[in-house]
Amino acid sequence: MNKRIMERFTSEFLPTGDPALARKFISPDIVMHVGGRTQQGRDTYLGIVAASMKAVPDLRWTVEDMRAEGDTVAIRSTMTGTHNGPFAGVEATGTAIRAESMAFYRLAHGKIVEERAQLDMLSILQQMGAIPAA
Repeated sequence: MNKRIMERFTSEFLPTGDPALARKFISPDIVMHVGGRTQQGRDTYLGIVAASMKAVPDLRWTVEDMRAEGDTVAIRSTMTGTHNGPFAGVEATGTAIRAESMAFYRLAHGKIVEERAQLDMLSILQQMGAIPAA
């Protein structure tokens, strides 16, 4: 059941960032662990999604692999889009970006209550020209 919820989350909510859909899938008290920081709350989650969509208006997440066990669903995905707005302190470059992400989602009562994610920020910043490529 949790895997099906996450399939719907990735196919229905992520492409739109729709707050009404967020209420269907995300707990109001969600705890997010991303990039060494912990943040909390559905409104904070929606703010992060909105900022990402503003920075990359054609943002697309493609699920490459999804595994479920107990209350946890692991997702490996690829993010693609064009950097057309400020992101991570970098002004729009018009550059096409592609990066991989891995996340673990914990669900309770049919909603996401915790997310632990790692996005390949090094690759994104290199593609934007913010830091030199190795």
